[in-house]
Amino acid sequence: MTPKTLALVLLLCVVASAGAAVAQSFGDADRYFGLEWTGGERRGRPNVNGYVVNNYRVRAANMRLLVESLDASGKTIDSTSSAIADLPPGGRIYFEAPVKQKAPRYRVTITGWDWREGGQ
Repeated sequence: MTPKTLALVLLLCVVASAGAAVAQSFGDADRYFGLEWTGGERRGRPNVNGYVVNNYRVRAANMRLLVESLDASGKTIDSTSSAIADLPPGGRIYFEAPVKQKAPRYRVTITGWDWREGGQ
């Protein structure tokens, strides 16, 4: 194989793999997503529940959330993580994250996601 042919084959492989997708999350989550939450409970156990909205034109997958329980002064007293599997462009999805005990306040942060092009 000549060097030009090899370069062309490598370029085609890179372009083909980019179409299938996956770019790790970079940037500010607030730019791409809306997030609302409240403290609640299910079957007598405390949780944090709410919605994530995808304001971007690309499907978000493998979304990771950090849920922090805060005391009255805003200091973190506990934290847990949660995940959302798939969020289509323009979509809104409900989440629930169990917490160890009820807290005066909570903070939810999107810590990561993967972009998926097309229908994947």
